[in-house]
This record gives sequence, structure tokens and C-alpha cells, in this order.
Amino acid sequence: MKSKRTRSKGAAIEVKPARWSQQVSALVLSLVVAHAYAKPIAVDIPAQSLAQALVTLGQQTGLQMVYSADLVNGKWAPKVNGTMEPDQALTQLLIGAGLTFRIENNTVLLISTRTGDTDIDIDADTMVIGETNIMGQGMGQATENTGSYTPGKISVGSKTPTSLKETPQSVSVITRQVIEDRQFADLNDAMKAVPGVTVQSSTYRIQDFYSRGFQIQNIQLDGAAPMALGTTAGSFYSSNIYDTSEFDHVEVLRGASALFGGTGDPGGIINLVRKRPLDFYQIKFTASAGSWDNYRSELDVTGPLGFDGKLRGRLVLAYTDRQYFVDNRATDKPLVYGVLEADVSANTMLTAGIRFNKIHENGTTSAVPRYSNGADLGLSRSTGLSTKWAYADGFAREYFAKIDHRLNDDWKLNFTYTNIYDTINTNNATTLGSVNPVTGAGVTRYGTYVTQWSEQDLWDVNLSGDFNLFGLRHRLVVGGDYQEIDSRWRGTGRFTTAGGTVNVFDPNSTAWNDPGTRPVFSRNYSPNSQIQYGLYANLRLQLAEPLHLVLGARAQRYKFDQTYKTSNATGTVWTEQSRVDMREPTKVTPFGGIVYDLTDEWALYASYAEIFKPQQNLLSGPIGSGTPLDPMIGKTYEFGIKGELFGGAVNTSLAFYYTKREDQAVQDPNYDATTVLFGGNCCYFNGGETVSRGIDMEISGEVLPDWMAMASYTFNINKNHDSGSALSTITPKHLAKFFSTYRLPGALRNFRVGGGVDIQSDTHVSGTASTYDNAGNVIQSGVPFEFTQGGYAVWNAFVDYRIDEHWNVAFNANNLFDKKYYQTVGTSTCCNYYGDPKNFMMTVRATY
Repeated sequence: MKSKRTRSKGAAIEVKPARWSQQVSALVLSLVVAHAYAKPIAVDIPAQSLAQALVTLGQQTGLQMVYSADLVNGKWAPKVNGTMEPDQALTQLLIGAGLTFRIENNTVLLISTRTGDTDIDIDADTMVIGETNIMGQGMGQATENTGSYTPGKISVGSKTPTSLKETPQSVSVITRQVIEDRQFADLNDAMKAVPGVTVQSSTYRIQDFYSRGFQIQNIQLDGAAPMALGTTAGSFYSSNIYDTSEFDHVEVLRGASALFGGTGDPGGIINLVRKRPLDFYQIKFTASAGSWDNYRSELDVTGPLGFDGKLRGRLVLAYTDRQYFVDNRATDKPLVYGVLEADVSANTMLTAGIRFNKIHENGTTSAVPRYSNGADLGLSRSTGLSTKWAYADGFAREYFAKIDHRLNDDWKLNFTYTNIYDTINTNNATTLGSVNPVTGAGVTRYGTYVTQWSEQDLWDVNLSGDFNLFGLRHRLVVGGDYQEIDSRWRGTGRFTTAGGTVNVFDPNSTAWNDPGTRPVFSRNYSPNSQIQYGLYANLRLQLAEPLHLVLGARAQRYKFDQTYKTSNATGTVWTEQSRVDMREPTKVTPFGGIVYDLTDEWALYASYAEIFKPQQNLLSGPIGSGTPLDPMIGKTYEFGIKGELFGGAVNTSLAFYYTKREDQAVQDPNYDATTVLFGGNCCYFNGGETVSRGIDMEISGEVLPDWMAMASYTFNINKNHDSGSALSTITPKHLAKFFSTYRLPGALRNFRVGGGVDIQSDTHVSGTASTYDNAGNVIQSGVPFEFTQGGYAVWNAFVDYRIDEHWNVAFNANNLFDKKYYQTVGTSTCCNYYGDPKNFMMTVRATY
């Protein structure tokens, strides 16, 4: 089989391996030191992927690099700077890479030291064999230390490392360099940079992610079993927000994703790829300080721990202590993440890790109401309607284990188990109601106490490998996964001290004292559990040299169990209000795709994917004996073109998509409507249909030497066929995102400068609202409203200065022109969240 080969200059050369001894390898290295190309030259190579570092070295020294791409994929090189001989620079680049080299006629030939030393002869008709190694399932390639805005290979949508060009769906990646440059502290921040994704605040701390008009409800860790995301629609009372310090990069697939994601809307799936231990010693320290007393620090230590590097470890400590532009809001959040990786045999790698984090929040709302007719109140963005005594105390724990076993050079067996537990207690202080435009009244205090917890057990096992058939190379992945979620939510009634109208224009004029003793629990969702498990297969066939056919299917079962009860005033007598116990029969969701390579850099693709989403809380009639509706089904058709340019330094794509979701619930006019909050609501029938279609465009990577960019544009039209209105009015029709950095030349080379802009068209909402009196009784109800958040642009800037080879300092300015806008539009009653005003962040980073 011919493998991809790379060289920095000139025509491609293929190489043929043969066995060498350790003594001859040492002799070659000694000869290299005395090679004719030993004239010292100035070398300046930043820490980055080994592949890109070799290209840069070739450009600076005139040496031609010849190697199998498999030898360098997923590896990184340290910074090399100074005046030295080319072979000395190359030796430094290869530290920890498991490679050696020799030079012939100004050509560098790389040799693997792990699979035996290799004699490489230049021969135009010979074959190349790359290094074999154990690659963890779902890991993709690490982006840390590459300095790149685009990844090497990803695993979302495939379970095995696959290039973006070979993946026949829209996939975007937030690399480690993007996370660090833009100072993304958690997943909420990172998702704001993902092309085509709209981020909306659902509570003061949890945010929902929308793609193509549908909510993204599925998430994976290292490409393993799907888990519930901490959002309003798919949380199962999970409250954890993932901190970026634990992860190397974030992969997001847009469109239907049932093949590996299980149930959910056809919005997409998120894959968080954890940081892994490195096989060389590295220490990173980061300290940041920003507007509104926003402080954050990280310590990341990794390297070999013993047994000649067969045992490796990593420890990450992170701490956030911050306030916000909103009054009465603050967060305190420590985190510990640790992982061990052991080569227990030549073919087996064991990985085990754990993460602990806590959260303490003061102030339990950042949202503001509007006038009852929808008109804007024009409040200051700092307006805080919560109190300092309102709080949320949470704890989260994750532990995981992975076994990656190589059966032979072509086939691997992977097993993963993850357990995630999180809990939070919340002493709420918020408001209820909208403002009467005539009287100025209508908003009252509202407070409750809530406790909740969620535990998820996730299992995944799969077999993957390549095989030859009819003289061509093919790939197969087969496996199964299991997800079990148990959760509970309990809440009190309204605080008796919460009564009283609020002057939203001067909230401090109305005192609200700490209620002290809270009411007894009066609402309880327990049990509240979900189980889904399935078998999946994905076959990638090479029909011809440039043509690939991808076929996949998932067979899955689903179970949901929930009981909702309320109590009397003393909490001694509980009454069942809703009971849902449903099981979906086996559902099969297919996937199909085709990729045609126009050239080595460009490929056309088309794909078809399905998903299904249970509607367990919506019942058919008649009242009292109805059963849960059949699940909604969704399908996505997509075709486009992808490019992998400059040896993978740049990825680009243009996609056209069409998504349809069918069988959604429609109110049944034959029965009266009944509503139980998050319980079994009656009465509905299947029949609704929505359609979303549009265009995705994206480019990411090093578009020119020293110029990194990530740019995208999304056009979306979505429609509910039953009502004729938009499916998601909070999804903008036009959405563009751009961020870029450039390393200055010459004497200013220690500086990187950059910036970007996020632009979106208008969004709007409509509905009805209510106003309330002092006791919390409704004064007016059913007041119609409709309002719009006009299109806007938010500009950001960035400067980074490299002090020396270990230290650098960066400065971020966000919302540079202080645009005032609503990041989330809700209703006249609540849930309108201002976007962050102009703010700054200074960061000092050290790497050893």
C-alpha cells in the first residue's frame, strides 16, 4: 500500500524500509554530526506539530525532508531557536518523538527507533511503511503544542482518527491554540467560536447550543458512549459545565448524529478530547486577570513516571475566582484533573483518570424582564435582580478507564468506561413577571430552594481496523455502547419573604433580606432515569483509487422512567402528579456517505444521516390513560467540497444541507390540554414537521506563513410546516465568525497580533406574558408580545509577546467597541441576557 509521504521542497520521494542494527544507527548519528552541511545558521522554529516543524526547518536550512506521514502524525516538536548546525536543530526537534535520521545528498531521511532501525533507500518505485503505534479510541490527534488552528485527524463521527477531508459531514474543531489565544475557560466559551452554532443562556450559568435551528443534546468524551449534556433539554438535572483545562480540543459535528450519538435532535454532537500524558517532561503555568475581578490560574504537569517511559502521567490544577458585569454575581471554581497512561505490553495501553471540581456561585440570575408588550426597558447592563445571599454550591466528579489493545498492525480493540456524578444545591433569588408600561409595576420577588444530582455510567467497546479487498484498502468499525443516567430533583415552594414588588430600574431600593429558614420540599422528580444502549457499525469502502463509500447503522433501545410528586404544606403527604414509564422498541438508524478525491487536496462528498428523539413527556389522549408519543425522527442530507491544503496546514469546506424532522408533537384538539411541569403532559398526536436548510462555509489553519485564521459563514432558513412560522427564531439567518493571529516579521517576530469579529443577523421572539402583584398573584395574563434583537457585530483584539523561550504574555480585548446587545432573547417575563460589555484580560504563560 502506498502511504502519504511528505517533503518540504521539490518532488515527492518514496522510501523502502529494511532492518538496521543499533550499532549502525549510532554510527549514522555520529557521521551526521560531521556532515558537510554542518555550517551554523540562524534557526527560529516555534513549538508546533512535528510535521509543520520539519517543513519549517527545511525552509530555513535548505534541507529536503523525506518521511512517511505515519511517522510524524500526532507528534509535536519543541521550540528550537538560535544559531546552530542543521543537524543539531533536527536533533532537538526529534526529542521524544521516537525517531532518528540520516542525511544523504542534502536529503533528510527519518527513521523509527521503536519498530527497529530502518535503512531507507531512495527509489521511485518502492513502497513505504510507517511506524505502528497504539492510538487511543476516539482521541484523534493532539493539538497541544502544534500552534495550529486546525487539527490533524479527528474522531467525531468515525470513532477512529480520520481527517476532516475524509469525513462526509460538517465538522469543526476548536484546537488547544484557539482555546489559549482566546482565553476560553469552559465549554460555554468555546462553543461561541464554533461555526454555525448559536449559544443561548438558559439559566444564569447553563447555556444551550443550537445548530441549524436544532439544539445540540449529545456529547462524548474521547469519542466514547454518548452522554447527556448539561442543557435545559437534555440535562437530566446535570449541572456540570466542562472546564477547558481538562481537554486538548473540542470537536463538533453538525447534523444528524445517531450513528454514535444515540437519541437527540439533528443539531449535532460534541466530542471533548481529553489531554493525555506526554512522553517528555513539560510544565505549563498560566495566570490571568481581567475585567470585573476575573482571575484564573492553571498548572499543567506531565511526563514519564518510570519503567523507561512506559508509565506516563499528567496533573492539571485550575482555579477560577471571578465577578461579572452584573451586580451581585460571583463564581469560585477549583478543579483537579489527573490521568495515568501505561504501556502494559507491547500491544496494550491502559489509561485511567479522575477529575474533581467544585462550584460556588453568588447571585442566581443575570436575566432581566421587559415591558409586558415586549418593549425594551433600557436597563443598565449591570442591573442585577438577584441578591448576594442567593447561592449555588455544586460538586462534580468524573473517573474513567480505557484499554487500547492492538491485535496486529491493522486491527485494534478499545474499551472505555466513564462514571460522571454531579450535584448542586441552589438558594434561588430571582424575579417573576413583566413590567406594565403604564403603572411600572408587575414584577415581584421570587425565591425557592432546589437540590439536584445526576449520575451517568457510560460503557463503550469497539473493534476497528483496515483490510485489503480487491487490491484496495478498506476500514471497518464495529462496537456497542451503553448509557445509564439516574437523577433526582427536589424543590421547595416560594419563600414567604419573597413577596414584594421590585423597581427594576432601582432594584436596591427594595430590600430583600435572607429568608433564613427555607420552606419544606414540596416537589420531587424521583426516579428520573434513562437507559439507552446500542450496537453500531461503520464500513469505509474504497471503491476505486479516488472513490470511497461509507456505510453505517445503529440498532438501539431506549428506556425512560420518571415520577413527579408534590407534597402538602408540611411535607408529610406526597401525591403523585405524573408517572411516565416508557420503552422504545429497537430503532435502526442508518448512515451513508460518499467521498470522491478530486486531487490529493480536494474532495467532493455527500452524506445521509438519521436520528430519533423520544417524546416521553408528551402523551396521547385520552386524559389519564394516554401513552407517550412515538419518537420524532430526523434526517440530514448534505453535500459539498472539502480541502486539505499545504500538507494539512489548512482545512476548508463548503457544505449545502437539508434537514427534516418529522412526527413531532401536535396539540390534539379532541381533548383538553393538561400540563405538569416537566411531567407527562396531555394530549398530543404525532404529525408535526420542520425543515432546516442552508449553507456552511469554513476555513481554518495557517493560511499564509505565520498567519493563523478561523473563519466561517452560515446561512440558515428553518420553518415549521404546521404553523408556517420559523422553527427557531433565535437562530440567525446569517452568522459569520472570524478570528486571526499573525506573527510579525523581522525584529518584531516576538509579537503576535490578531483579532476578529462575530456578526449575526436579527433574531426575534413572540408569545404572551403576565404581570404580578405584591403577593405573587397574576394581575394580567395573556398579554401578547413580540420583539427583535437587531443584527450586530462584536469585535475582539489580541496581542501576544514572547518574552523568551519559556515565557510569554498576552492581552485580549473583547467587545472592543462596547456593543450593547442581548446575547439571549427570552420573553417579556424573564430570560433576557445582555452580552458582555467591553472587557479585557491579561495572561502570563510559562512553558518548561
